Amino acid sequence: MKEKLMSQAELMAWEVRARRWLVLGLVGVVMGVFGIGWMTLQISYSMLKKSEVMRIAVERIVRDDRVVRELGAPVGLGWAVTGELEEQDKGGTARLEFTLRGSKRRAVVTLRAEKVGGGVWKYLLLEVKGAGGETISCADGVAEGLGKN
Repeated sequence: MKEKLMSQAELMAWEVRARRWLVLGLVGVVMGVFGIGWMTLQISYSMLKKSEVMRIAVERIVRDDRVVRELGAPVGLGWAVTGELEEQDKGGTARLEFTLRGSKRRAVVTLRAEKVGGGVWKYLLLEVKGAGGETISCADGVAEGLGKN
């Protein structure tokens, strides 16, 4: 059986359709890769935010009157959390950075903590650095000395 060759117009129309599907396919692949990356990032941020050390640190910071005055009420947790958390039954370490948002301004929080005997987190460094340049420490020993636990 003899096949009929495409005319120039048919060939050009086929080429346009093929390019369109190629572009759509590439856009779909790129969006899929970014979607998986975004989802992975969101899951890891969520896991860090729900950790015990993070929850206690945010509660401690939000209760501190100095932080509320600097940032403005209400004070809430920002989106991104960076750093590392290593938690085991008998101990652990946390080195995290995250943002806080208040009605006046934002701040970056630096957290360094160790999990000591009995599963209690000891905050070695818990600093809130506001946009105004003031650094407020809420670490163990500092907050108690000011009457703010």
